[in-house]
Amino acid sequence: MDTARFIRFADRASVTYAAAFLLTIVATTFLTDGVAIGARGVVGGDFLAFYTAGTFALGGEATTAYDFAAFDAALKRQAPLESVGMMWQYPPAMFFIAAPFALLPYKAAFLAWTLAGWSVLGWSLRRIGFRGEALRILLFSSLTVSILSYGQISAATAGLLFLAAYDPKRRWLVAGIAAGLLTIKPQLGLLLPFAFLAVGAWRAIAVACATAALLHALSFLMVGVDGWAAFLDAALRFKDEIAGAATLTPARGMTTVFGQLKLMGFSGEAAMGGQFVATAILAAMTVIVWRKPIDPLAKAAFVGAGAIVAAPYAYGYEMTALLLAGAYLARIAHTPRSALGATLIALWMIVAARSLVGELAMINTAFLISISALASVTVAVLRPQAIDRRLSPA
Repeated sequence: MDTARFIRFADRASVTYAAAFLLTIVATTFLTDGVAIGARGVVGGDFLAFYTAGTFALGGEATTAYDFAAFDAALKRQAPLESVGMMWQYPPAMFFIAAPFALLPYKAAFLAWTLAGWSVLGWSLRRIGFRGEALRILLFSSLTVSILSYGQISAATAGLLFLAAYDPKRRWLVAGIAAGLLTIKPQLGLLLPFAFLAVGAWRAIAVACATAALLHALSFLMVGVDGWAAFLDAALRFKDEIAGAATLTPARGMTTVFGQLKLMGFSGEAAMGGQFVATAILAAMTVIVWRKPIDPLAKAAFVGAGAIVAAPYAYGYEMTALLLAGAYLARIAHTPRSALGATLIALWMIVAARSLVGELAMINTAFLISISALASVTVAVLRPQAIDRRLSPA
């Protein structure tokens, strides 16, 4: 199969997979009586937390969302389950995003939320320069579609990450605004300061700081000192929850070094220590990669793949951040029968089948995929001669 035929096949396969997945989400949403699915699940997944926080904000009680007992009680009014297993620890600026959706009935709000996040991602990819088949393959890939049922904000935050990481020295205004807005989920932007500093993207840094300052100043006006104090207290409780009992934040399903070490039986303290070392190494690698005179897509791909490994807390629904890594690797693979092309196909199949095969024993599939993508991009950038190895014809 030549490259052109393979691209056409990938385009059709991606659209077909996306259509089937989305039809399942819509059918499940509207055929389910109420919000609860079984004994533990809910329609929209984590969107229930965003919707509930939005209702608190609309009622003038945004600060109350950080009260675990009050938030849990509000969740259970929506989904009468013994345990919903969610808490609210986002910065107050997230209320600006969540509140408008709480104006709608829950199920309509979930679909609007999904469409909005997907639209932000699509717009971001177009701004970077993807068009036609390339845009469809990325937008309808399993990395994008498989996370939609989680109800998370990860499609939108991936779009912001891509805009921030793509050529910030030349596209400083867009990159700076995107980086500033990404502070609504700050753990995903840990590598961006090192990337910006490595290339001297001073204007992007200034715009990012101004955007973040304005965004959080507005949220301060909304919730005041008490609201920010409640957020900081919730963030500390959340940190203790992750490193401690992890009742609401299990290690299984994480993309991070911390999650993988915790799953292997390491203590929370040891796993967090391993995460700090890994993040420091990735920060140093970001400087090395970004100082090289290479394709801006390669640099953005490294930051995208590195972001969900460097963050101490990230789950499989953040793997949309790997899209640019896949796009860059596909660009340099030349043929589906190259070693790299075969690897990409295998990873796509793992992601697509992940919901069927589940996690491997003692290995987070999400971590395996993320670290493989990051390693492939790193090798492609630092040792390009090693990445174009061809497989023998079948």
